[in-house]
Amino acid sequence: MTGVLGVGAIAGLIVVVRAHDDHAEATPRTVAARTGEGAARKSPSGLRSRAQLKTGTELDVSTPDGFSYSLAAVKGGTADRPLASTRTPPPDGTTLGYADYVLTNTGNAPALLDFPADLFVKRTRVPSGVLDKNRCMPQPGAPTDMCTLPDHTDVVNTLGFAAPRSEDEDQYIPAGASYLVRVATDMPVSTGTTQHDLGLYVWDSRFVSDRRAVEVPFPG
Repeated sequence: MTGVLGVGAIAGLIVVVRAHDDHAEATPRTVAARTGEGAARKSPSGLRSRAQLKTGTELDVSTPDGFSYSLAAVKGGTADRPLASTRTPPPDGTTLGYADYVLTNTGNAPALLDFPADLFVKRTRVPSGVLDKNRCMPQPGAPTDMCTLPDHTDVVNTLGFAAPRSEDEDQYIPAGASYLVRVATDMPVSTGTTQHDLGLYVWDSRFVSDRRAVEVPFPG
């Protein structure tokens, strides 16, 4: 198990999960809110603010409906259960990949809690059975030796900001708020996978009009 960042249940935190199972239609969806149990199990020791996190270069994105965000990668790694919402342990001899990043609402008003980034994995770290089923998809703009597996994302720490609020079955992040989020694969990767084998990219047409993947780099 490599680079596991434990994260914990935050009292009153509403967790939103984005699943992407169909790469041809990568639209966010909100599932039923869960309190406590929906957040991951152990909070990072002493982590209370964004200032405590080392991040890579920020990427700014915006949406056609006027929301704007910045993304800054923290780290990547593997774990057998990277999120509390992970349902099925990986098969023997494999694990799951994940990446943590800071999501910030850079607008002056509440913004839809959206998760722009997907996790890409080097194809050499994806089991042949998964590749044979065409479940790891390449994307223009990303390295040709990397592909993105079905994944989902949870908020794992509100970094001292107010929790998302519900409105018409959606969740909204306060203006200026930053959350630590984790995107994790739903399908296995090899146990030797490290951050070097992973990448965070934004490619959904909601954020990138030409759907060419744009990197959210890990810190150097």
